[in-house]
Amino acid sequence: MQKFFILWVSFLPLIIGGCTAKHYTISEPKVIVLKTPKIKFADTGYFRYDKDAVEVELFTAGTSVEKISIDDKVCLRAGCMDEGEFVKEYLYEGYPRDTLRRILQNEPIFGGINVSESCGGVIFQNIRNDEMDIMYRRAQGSIYFKDRLNGLTIKINDLDTNQSR
Repeated sequence: MQKFFILWVSFLPLIIGGCTAKHYTISEPKVIVLKTPKIKFADTGYFRYDKDAVEVELFTAGTSVEKISIDDKVCLRAGCMDEGEFVKEYLYEGYPRDTLRRILQNEPIFGGINVSESCGGVIFQNIRNDEMDIMYRRAQGSIYFKDRLNGLTIKINDLDTNQSR
């Protein structure tokens, strides 16, 4: 019996280790605005990422109110779901499954269609059809995504960028 207990205790760190929080290489405070059918938020937050894993932790009055983690799945406090399911439920069903991940990683969306760059280094992407009217702008320290037809807005700005405006 004692051998079984010692064996079980020696595997306990491995069992618990599977549930530990992911360690991100970059963690930055941001001013975040999210307006989707299911999420309404405008305040500060932390933006964390490491390769393909992204996490946004949202704060109101210094208290964490929501955490959105995208790795193999998209996880919120309510639970985890497939990335495609999340996009359909929280954004818009006509978007590609990696839309939110690519916005948070400051990358082109929709396979990079209609991308243009201004002389100041700001990258624009406009996507218009019967289902969506998207304006996506990316600059140093600033991300802006708006779909007028579907009522979606995502703004992410560095704290110092936001304060100087």
